[in-house]
Amino acid sequence: MNSKFFLLIFALVLISLASAIQEPLIYYKINLDYSYGDITINSTEIEFSNEIIENNFGFYSANVLDYDGNLLNLILFDVPNEILYDIVNEDGEISDGGFLELNQTNFEIFVPYYPNAKEITIYDGNLTELTRKDVNELSKIQEKISEEIPEENEIKTIGEKSTETLSDKLSQYWWILVAVLIILIFYLAYSLTKKRY
Repeated sequence: MNSKFFLLIFALVLISLASAIQEPLIYYKINLDYSYGDITINSTEIEFSNEIIENNFGFYSANVLDYDGNLLNLILFDVPNEILYDIVNEDGEISDGGFLELNQTNFEIFVPYYPNAKEITIYDGNLTELTRKDVNELSKIQEKISEEIPEENEIKTIGEKSTETLSDKLSQYWWILVAVLIILIFYLAYSLTKKRY
């Protein structure tokens, strides 16, 4: 029983380690203003996330274009301009309700980051262009970070050992951790079923 408990703890540690060493995902966080069918871009910034960020599905689209006008990505999204409301009677009970469509609202969408992106263009469901935003400066943020933090590995002579950290090495071999984890789970399940019979 102690060995099974140890294996379970070890598997949980491997899961947390594998998730901790994953590089965060980078998005353009775009703040949009919706007004009577028109959309304008209020602000754009960079957002880091350890999880995939999903937008509400809809028929509006955001196209990410590179410097040659090639499409890097296209995401679909919806404008959250419908709210659910309840009508409460004198007794405090809900007597009616429904959806209310707002003519104006503010919301955010998340678009995957590309270091070679030049602009993001927003279209409505009829593929009519509503607005566009130059993301040239935001796309160069990765270059600026690299310039500010010089890499020690670049300045090394022949015969010197690599100065990679443990986290760097583990992030290259995360799939091995996952394989070991799967083997441990199968072994644990097999041991539990074998003990029953």
